[in-house]
Amino acid sequence: MLALANYKQTVVSQLSKPKLIKTTMQNKKQVKLLQIKAFTMLESLLVLGLVSILGLGLSGSVQSSFAAVEEQIFFMEFEELYRETQKRSLASQQKTSLNLDGQTISNGSQKLTVPKEIQAPSGQSIIFDRAGGNSSLAKVEFQTSKGVIRYQLYLGNGKIKRIKETKN
Repeated sequence: MLALANYKQTVVSQLSKPKLIKTTMQNKKQVKLLQIKAFTMLESLLVLGLVSILGLGLSGSVQSSFAAVEEQIFFMEFEELYRETQKRSLASQQKTSLNLDGQTISNGSQKLTVPKEIQAPSGQSIIFDRAGGNSSLAKVEFQTSKGVIRYQLYLGNGKIKRIKETKN
């Protein structure tokens, strides 16, 4: 019986020794991990700073790309509004006008807002006769940051041609 009790104590003490060693090893690892966490926080702050600087730098190029796309969309919408006004005058067999007021372009039922980056002519009107041809204005010019976009209006048949002139 005594031998059995000694055996149990030996087994228990041997089982508990590795746990103590593991606990001691874990404590040492925790100390090292704490040092690494502090270093990682410093590293994280540096990376966050660099990413912020890069993000701010790229946001300027994104904004300029957005402005260029907005310009293209505006000119496509202007051309569509021109054609729509022309079709309306032909369908209604009445004179119809497309009014350019600097910040807006309208034909009475539809309105197109000019983006801030574009300077549109003010106080001009394009008048379409009953056949859909324009009989009023030879050209329309829009000033952009990159240059001038000029629409040449062909009298009589109502067709338009876009001419792009860039600044040097």
